Amino acid sequence: MGHMIARLQTALDDLSIAGGTIVVGVSGGVDSVALLCGLAQLAASQHLKPVAAHLDHGLRGSRSAEDAAWVARLAERLQIPVVTDHVDVASRAAAAGKGIEETARTVRYEFLQAVATDHIARWIAVAHSADDQSETILHHIVRGTGLSGLRGMPAERTLPCGVVLVRPLLGMTRAELETYLAEIGQDYRVDDSNDDPQFTRNRLRHSVLPVLRRECNPQVDEALRRLGAQASELQSAMQTLAERCLDAAVRDLQPQVARLDWIVLADQPRHLVREVFLQLWTRQRWPRQRMGFEHWDRLADLVLDADSIAVTLPGRCDARRRGGLVVIEHPEGVAREAGQAD
Repeated sequence: MGHMIARLQTALDDLSIAGGTIVVGVSGGVDSVALLCGLAQLAASQHLKPVAAHLDHGLRGSRSAEDAAWVARLAERLQIPVVTDHVDVASRAAAAGKGIEETARTVRYEFLQAVATDHIARWIAVAHSADDQSETILHHIVRGTGLSGLRGMPAERTLPCGVVLVRPLLGMTRAELETYLAEIGQDYRVDDSNDDPQFTRNRLRHSVLPVLRRECNPQVDEALRRLGAQASELQSAMQTLAERCLDAAVRDLQPQVARLDWIVLADQPRHLVREVFLQLWTRQRWPRQRMGFEHWDRLADLVLDADSIAVTLPGRCDARRRGGLVVIEHPEGVAREAGQAD
């Protein structure tokens, strides 16, 4: 067993991935091809049934269609079922008034979840590597983030459809994956858009990180990943404390209204109080996309600042102190209870 395959098997064991169907997102690039080939090698020993899934985003002209055909041929050679589909991401992004990157990510995960549902899969595997992790953490830092964003991408998380999204390659670098493919004589597709400087991640990958390695710290990638691991540990502990505080403070939870005893929280640190409200939003399944640091901090003021009485928040949400309670009214909670997706 080669080095990469041994590490992949360890990652699968750590994630308890064995005995079931696993959908593998395959773009045709080095990372996803390495993941698909590695899972094909381990399928028998792990009792896994891989299903390759490729989405043509329609962003590269004829090259997009060539990628889809190439992935289909690879899956056929590996004797793995494959599902392909096409979405005009540019048109969808324009219609929604959103960016290409955000829209591509949204439709990609919608597609993967649909494939997983159709094949009654237990897992969806995506091929983010250690390089992707360091780039993600740096991206969050320069964009502006708190402790949660420093964690980077989790190795696993449960999606709204109930399938577990896993990233078994987070511990392996892109260079290691390239070496593995060279050893087995497997080629891969090269996506020219990964060099397009209009995308922030590409500028970080090709311009910022090389300068940091050369001028500041040759081990900056590992330093970023170590920071992410430490932030993840700290955030996990913080979430546990916040959930306990929330349980103690809750007096009433309805789909669109929450009532908390603010006095229970009044002697807690500000960062923990902010986390309590974030956990409340998560528990209530209220939308958080438009909630920024300043909103969580203003909620904390209702508990910690005697002069703060009321706060207006995104989504027509109103929070105010009434006697010993903080009462939060969120009209979007009603719509979400009626069936809107997260």
